[in-house]
Amino acid sequence: MTKLSLHTALKNSYNPQKTLGKGYILDDELSNDNQQVYVNRKKNNKLLVSVTGTRLNKLSDIGTDVYLGLGKLKDTNRYKEADATLEKAKKKYNKSKATIVGHSLGASIGSYIKKSNDKFIGLDAGYTIGQPTREGEHYRSKNDIVSLLGSGATNMKTLDKNTNILNAHDVDNVKESKIFI
Repeated sequence: MTKLSLHTALKNSYNPQKTLGKGYILDDELSNDNQQVYVNRKKNNKLLVSVTGTRLNKLSDIGTDVYLGLGKLKDTNRYKEADATLEKAKKKYNKSKATIVGHSLGASIGSYIKKSNDKFIGLDAGYTIGQPTREGEHYRSKNDIVSLLGSGATNMKTLDKNTNILNAHDVDNVKESKIFI
């Protein structure tokens, strides 16, 4: 069985499907527009939590971005909801660890809800001045302004795909990469 690509998981977070392929099935009870919980029964109930990034048509996401910029992400409902969902998923499936992925605001939230046993993979997360990148695999697209403040971090990998400022924040920039969950 081949691995699930980061691109598939991130792209899906903006338009959730019942299955991701590679054995991952959506848990409708725990999932919503802000985060999706997938379980892979073929891999001993492996958990995948995908946190959706900013949707410009959702005013509360814009407000969460403002709180992120002020260094107050943990005070937001989006953070609290994602953290509670992760804990509910672990309890429901009797798991002590999960894989958490996210893009943009979703990557920022995902990196904060990650516990020591969890794996985190994020793309183009937003950062504030002086904020270190947290544990996990952090990627940013070349020329992406949202993730610019994290570009010098030791655990940040800048993708060399030829992008410009207009398309640098697009999830499709990892479509051809070999980044897997």
